[in-house]
Amino acid sequence: MFKKKESIQNALIGIILLVAPTAVVVNAVPYSHIGGSMEKGSSYGTISSIQQSEQTGSPAWILSGHWATNLINKTKSDFNQSNPAKFDATFTMIMLNGSARHQHHISNFSLTDMKTENDTRTYSGVATVTMKNGPVANVPVDIKVINNNVISIWFDPAKVEKHFGESPIYGTVFDKKDMESKGSMAQNKNMTI
Repeated sequence: MFKKKESIQNALIGIILLVAPTAVVVNAVPYSHIGGSMEKGSSYGTISSIQQSEQTGSPAWILSGHWATNLINKTKSDFNQSNPAKFDATFTMIMLNGSARHQHHISNFSLTDMKTENDTRTYSGVATVTMKNGPVANVPVDIKVINNNVISIWFDPAKVEKHFGESPIYGTVFDKKDMESKGSMAQNKNMTI
């Protein structure tokens, strides 16, 4: 019985991870640039992650949302006071049983280091993360872009009271085709995205 319940739970998680990014993008405010005057040099994508319970080690939270950045395919020298590095995200966090729904925002990113290993670029810095008791500033964050397709966001667990667990938050990076389809979807359905 336990294995059947676990299989159903895993199938549900898979469906959520396939459907959630598209559903979120249709209503995502930062994507108002898609199909219109998208900020030149910026990249966009979704957050679609499952975070595990620290106590049980099994899936406990679904994270779904979106992000925008100007970091991808740049060097540290591309950024200065008049053109600062940016990373912003908004995502919903909800337990697998549908309870405890809440949102988090990442803003005020400040780049401190950048390195490349194989097909992974790591952008290190600090950011402001909204939490239950208000925004927490200067949270150390590592943003990894893997093969220009996957993004992982890791916060120093101690600065955010281990709220997101010990593992990174994962998502996808939109490619040109994704961006074109999101823009045409909004125009065809008269939606604001």
